[in-house]
Amino acid sequence: MSPNPTPQVETEPGFSPFVALCFTINYVMGTGFLTLPWAFLNAGLILSILTMFFTGVISDVSKDWVLNAMARAQAIDDVRRSDNKGGPESRLLPPPADEDGSLPVVSHRKFEIISLCEMFLPPPGPLLYTAAFSLYMYGTLWAYATVFGSAMVSALPLGTSDDYLIYILIFAGITVPLTCMELKEQVKVQVALSACRMLLVAVILATVLAAWNRGEGQFDGIDGPLHIPMVDKGGFYKLLPIAVYANIYHHSIPGLSHPVEDKRALGKIFRAVFLVMGVCYVSLGGVVGWYFGPSLNSPGKSSCNLMWHDYLGGDGSCVKNCQEGSADKVWTGRAWWATAAAFYAVLFPALDVLSAFPLNGITLGNCLLVRYHGEGARAVEGVRSKVVPWRVLASLPSIVGAAFVRDLSTITDYTGVTGFVIAFVFPAYLNIRSRREAKRRGLGGRTVYEGWGSGEWASWGGVAFGGFMVLFVLASLGIDAKEGGEEGRRLMGIRG
Repeated sequence: MSPNPTPQVETEPGFSPFVALCFTINYVMGTGFLTLPWAFLNAGLILSILTMFFTGVISDVSKDWVLNAMARAQAIDDVRRSDNKGGPESRLLPPPADEDGSLPVVSHRKFEIISLCEMFLPPPGPLLYTAAFSLYMYGTLWAYATVFGSAMVSALPLGTSDDYLIYILIFAGITVPLTCMELKEQVKVQVALSACRMLLVAVILATVLAAWNRGEGQFDGIDGPLHIPMVDKGGFYKLLPIAVYANIYHHSIPGLSHPVEDKRALGKIFRAVFLVMGVCYVSLGGVVGWYFGPSLNSPGKSSCNLMWHDYLGGDGSCVKNCQEGSADKVWTGRAWWATAAAFYAVLFPALDVLSAFPLNGITLGNCLLVRYHGEGARAVEGVRSKVVPWRVLASLPSIVGAAFVRDLSTITDYTGVTGFVIAFVFPAYLNIRSRREAKRRGLGGRTVYEGWGSGEWASWGGVAFGGFMVLFVLASLGIDAKEGGEEGRRLMGIRG
């Protein structure tokens, strides 16, 4: 694509690093991390920690590939517009470069991933990306809606035969308007929901550590740490997809980058997200997995927050639905704080998807808009009447589908495979192609965001890794199909 329309120049102050960090955490940290203790149990503590470190590093490198391609795209576009206007003196904006003017940096103009594909990849590339991305996002958004409906029916039943449908309508009333808003218009909401995630981590870790110290009477049926193995290679296939999914957000980097005021800090901001998430993931996986141990293999308990259905906090007794494995036990005599902690942990998936759905819906809507308008997309990106229909098209079909079909286990298991393609294969290949195109135009290959993994050989390694993950998960799903399907339903990690 040759995006030549007049660019939009930001006149309002952009996001601070803290706000950008919160938005990105809301993208990265879905509900999938709640299955990490189960994954740690199956792969072992040491192997799990090493795997989380590896997947965090390669995901961090992949974000550099996207930023590099964006910076080069803007440098090339700047040259194109200068040539069209008659020379460097007629440039509409200063060259997108760092302080000394030597390296390209992401600037005022926004390039969605689909725009980068159209700019740098041969004709099949943009179509393949659109298909893979749409399949992945519609499956994810559909699952988010079912998570909300199911979690709310479990935590706050209304006592009608249409509880699930009522909650789906409430979900639509909240998320569709948010999806139609720009990121800058929902800063307070997203920052607050990011705080909710950190609060959940604090509640889970605090209650487990307290239970660990006090012994029996904390969780029904568990009197102390049940432990997990150090290494279990046989369970590695269950851990790896969850570990990778827990770090995927690369398709949303253009949207997250655009409102940030200091574009030179993007690399550091996104790396800080991986560091924060890495600490949270390893802490939850290790501490919670070690405490609950084999009990996480109980039916319906692989998402660790569901263990808080049985949280006593040292007192209380079950008075209803007390059979082992019941997700609807009713307790009496518990301290108010124990009841509040249990309620919050169990209800969290519903709160989580309220923030994750609009962010992903915005990304999908932007992709569809750019794909439809092509070179004219830049001219309509700031026109709400042109943007809103695509945001509705991105969000509403999944919600309507969720109202009629709740069980997406088979669909999302396989659509989720495309996540590896859009998070690793396309970013790596875009880095390769954009570097070559920049060199061909005499702009050099380096950008402000270059890292140790930004070279061509490392990028080909990213292509190979994404392809390997597709085959790995397909093989794992094949194994799972023979074992009854339970593990496959955990791979996407987004069901309540």
